[in-house]
Amino acid sequence: MPARLLLIEDDASIARFVELALEELPALIAEAPAVQLQVARSLAEGRAALAQGGWQLVVSDLMLPDGSAETLLAEGVARADGAPPWLVFSAGVADARAQQLAALGVARTLRKPVPLAQLLAAMVELLQPSLPGAPEAVAGAVAGDPVQDHFGGDRVLYEQFRVGCASRFADDLAQGDAALAAADVSTLRRVAHGLKAVLTLLGQPALAARAQALEEAATGGDIDGWPAMAAALRHWMAGPA
Repeated sequence: MPARLLLIEDDASIARFVELALEELPALIAEAPAVQLQVARSLAEGRAALAQGGWQLVVSDLMLPDGSAETLLAEGVARADGAPPWLVFSAGVADARAQQLAALGVARTLRKPVPLAQLLAAMVELLQPSLPGAPEAVAGAVAGDPVQDHFGGDRVLYEQFRVGCASRFADDLAQGDAALAAADVSTLRRVAHGLKAVLTLLGQPALAARAQALEEAATGGDIDGWPAMAAALRHWMAGPA
């Protein structure tokens, strides 16, 4: 039977990245386990899925539309008897916070954007610790060719991800515009948070830096930078691939 993996992630592009990573397992890792993926896109969906049980691994972002996954961890879901291992991946997780997450039962913390090889190695290790042949983890993302940095040199995989992101950026733009109109700081911060990771995976460091600056500004209640962020993203989307 396939291993059941629960992904708690509201960003559709990041969820697709994980799905594509799992599709690469048989080609990259000998005797890799078959994996059945289910995605929960909110804290409430994650809590309901966890209540069903039967998971072999939970991979979770922290920032979700209705709260933080740390709420679930504080409830002891990762420390309960028979609980599956938890892998948290989120942007901007400092060492001190990673230690706090470990105290709550998190087995591994990765910082977005996560290179494909590093994500696969961590998932395989947690699913089947004795499995040989897992790819070596990459120390961190570096500016350069995104195909090499984040997709293990697989250009087809990168192109699949890039094409899928195009339609989802339209949703991000719509959410951001609506959040600005409603002065919804938390939603705009979450949109910027997701864009930061996805744009880095796509090899767009300048846009990713702009999204990070917007996220940091929104943390302090300032969302005036969204129109410039949206205009830059629309300009890039309209340009050559």
